[in-house]
Amino acid sequence: MKRALLIFVFQFVSTLSFFTQDSLEYTLSYFLSNEEIISSYVGIELRKENGEVLLMRHSKKLFVPASLQKLFTSSYTLNTLPDDFTFKTYVMVEGEIDSISNTLKGNLIIQTSGDPSLESRFFKTYSFISALNSALKKLNIKFISGKIIISPEINDYQINSQWLWSDLGNYYGAGYSPHTFRDNYVEVFFKSNNKIGDSTSILKIEPSENTFVVDNHVIVGSSNRDLSFAFGAPFQNIRLMKGTIPANKNNYPVKISMHNPKLFLKSAIEKECTQLGIQILNKHSKLFDSSIIDTLITYDSPPLKDLITCVNYHSNNNYAEHLLMKSVSFQNKMVNLDDASVFLELFWKEKLGLTDFTFKDGSGLSRHNLSSPNLFNHFLNFQLNSKPFIKETFLNSLPVAGVSGTLKFLGEGTPIEGNFIGKSGSMSGVRCYSGYFTKNSNYFPFTIMINNFICSDYLIRKHIEKLMIDIYSKL
Repeated sequence: MKRALLIFVFQFVSTLSFFTQDSLEYTLSYFLSNEEIISSYVGIELRKENGEVLLMRHSKKLFVPASLQKLFTSSYTLNTLPDDFTFKTYVMVEGEIDSISNTLKGNLIIQTSGDPSLESRFFKTYSFISALNSALKKLNIKFISGKIIISPEINDYQINSQWLWSDLGNYYGAGYSPHTFRDNYVEVFFKSNNKIGDSTSILKIEPSENTFVVDNHVIVGSSNRDLSFAFGAPFQNIRLMKGTIPANKNNYPVKISMHNPKLFLKSAIEKECTQLGIQILNKHSKLFDSSIIDTLITYDSPPLKDLITCVNYHSNNNYAEHLLMKSVSFQNKMVNLDDASVFLELFWKEKLGLTDFTFKDGSGLSRHNLSSPNLFNHFLNFQLNSKPFIKETFLNSLPVAGVSGTLKFLGEGTPIEGNFIGKSGSMSGVRCYSGYFTKNSNYFPFTIMINNFICSDYLIRKHIEKLMIDIYSKL
């Protein structure tokens, strides 16, 4: 009797699984029949927690992943850096303080470490400049006989050679620097009138720096969106701006990349000293004892888990590249930004046992990154079996559909709201999602990658959203 019951249960579950899979295949076929999808390159894979594949289409083909690349980078960082890791910035006094003349007879040294969150817009409660202000007030000095020195003195500001020239001048194409400051971008505030085609004027640039210049060719456009863009690379102090902004705007902000974060950091510190009534005399170092060095401040970045969350919630290119560089250098490998992705690729080839992919950066800005839905789902299954801190931090860093981050408007008010966590990736002609459907306390790794579409991104997103809702209803 028990044997017969077991056979019946097995047959029932198998039949149910068959109908579920058949229903999923029908849902996928309907999705692929859409006019906007037919001419596109599409890959998709859906799995169970145990790795069983429920649905796939071209799942081993290679696609441009865009910002899905950040999933590999954020997890690599968690697997490489200590759980309690923070970036540290040191403020040091080189020389002696004369309490009679209230003079620092020496230099004020700022030693940076590539902290992407240094005075970042994403961490308002953390402020290096405020901490420096408090420390200088306590010293009660009125003169610095030497200089403000930003260390390391080598001015290293890199971009990835695989990024497009048209990206570099914009905020999302800001590169890596050990002296990163305020996310390595500035805001240009425009004024526009109501006549389409008229020129615009720049009201201010924040933060400002004496050598940084914007050559403004932005005009008034008919769109209500910011369609302006900037051209310029690291150390090129002129940013050429073109495109359009909406009509009738005052103090309309547009974000563009800095030419030299080290100069902006030094300028901000000098301004802070001026506001405190401290004069910097810039005298030669031979006039004081440079053998005396005291640490005034050890400034810590937010915890690693919060930095990782910033990468994935806000799809932050700058944080991704800085965390990649720190992770590689933490293993005593001093490399440039181009070579850092080699170690990222080797790490995941070893961990996942797969070789059919190539990584060119940590953020996904390069169109030469190539990966597959199958690779991402192997990765997602791997994450579910990671050690507790890595698994928890990684899962908590993912935006939630209809609720948060870059997925806030995906599936809002539908059954997948709150029931899909993951990452989006997009650029011109590219739209991808990778993450987990969550249902009845189970995780279902899911990845969809669409390349080479020529319709609007909005239409592609709506088709994907409907597909995801239909898939979720059938799990």
